[in-house]
Amino acid sequence: MRLQLVACILALIPLDASARSPLDIADLVGARAPGAESEMQARGYVDVGGNNTWWNAARKQCVKVRVSQGRYASISQLKASSCGQKATAAKNCPADLSQADLYKYPGCSL
Repeated sequence: MRLQLVACILALIPLDASARSPLDIADLVGARAPGAESEMQARGYVDVGGNNTWWNAARKQCVKVRVSQGRYASISQLKASSCGQKATAAKNCPADLSQADLYKYPGCSL
């Protein structure tokens, strides 16, 4: 009976989220959300339309951040299409791109 109880408890403990996180931002798991968001931007990630989905044009990497109790609980890599990217076509970036327009052009950067 005790062995079954221990097995059930162990099954409910989440695995280390940083194991699935891209290496360049894995250290942000556990960080407070406001500071981690600023750090994501400093590392070249752009929030693409809210919902905690981020795109890094230089790395061609799309990630989803899960926030729990005000901290980054996990960062998972997604397909580029989840960030509005097309595999074959390059996106034309306007010359006068502003910070406010980045969500319209997820593959572009300032």
